[in-house]
Amino acid sequence: MNCGRLPRALCCLWSFASVAYCTVDKDRQIRLLIPPFFLLASVLWGAYLSGDLGAFLHPTGDGAATLKSILSIVAVAGVATLPLGYAIGVLTITILSIFSRLFPQHAFDVPVSDAAMKAIWKKLGLSEQPRDRARYGTAVFDHYLLKTPVHQWLFRRWSAFLIASQCAFALALSIPFAHALHVHMTRKWLFTVLLVIAVFIWHARVTWREAYKMFDLVTSTDSLTHEHTASNSRSSSHSHSCPC
Repeated sequence: MNCGRLPRALCCLWSFASVAYCTVDKDRQIRLLIPPFFLLASVLWGAYLSGDLGAFLHPTGDGAATLKSILSIVAVAGVATLPLGYAIGVLTITILSIFSRLFPQHAFDVPVSDAAMKAIWKKLGLSEQPRDRARYGTAVFDHYLLKTPVHQWLFRRWSAFLIASQCAFALALSIPFAHALHVHMTRKWLFTVLLVIAVFIWHARVTWREAYKMFDLVTSTDSLTHEHTASNSRSSSHSHSCPC
């Protein structure tokens, strides 16, 4: 980014955002970047359809002034991306948590049926635990017992669910966001936003169900988990003395 045409404060913030972005792993980078993109793209689309886009660019007869306005908008959008993406993620998870009672284990992030949950506790060598521990039992089963290809497949499905959910919320958030920026709402823009939100919600539901069905499959057989189980690990640890 050429800082010659931007205020020094924006240049400093841009540099900070660039460093923060580079220190985040790739999967989180995607989750932080995609939802803010749809929010900002929705606002710009609404401004274009309503004819308000010129107000953002401050068109004048001076081409240098117009270019400076465009660069300033790009810089602000770049700086806001990471915190905006994080805020959208937190708000999305909070909203999903409110509706956790609608999910089988009373937790949206546990796509596991009651039968599969019983099988998971059994594979972990534990008696059936309270429902509020389902999240932790599922996490241990997923990371410790499932074979790597299956775990990676579930990870991709879950990432797709989170991204779709966050994008749907980001688009919903773009409506009051655009109103705050004095973008006039048009029927064409509102129809586009609601249609894309519906597509993201549908995709989130599909990916959640796919993870749900996969857990049903992997808990019904031993061929998709590692040969050792929690009970075997405990028995082997008692049969061999620990050198430490």
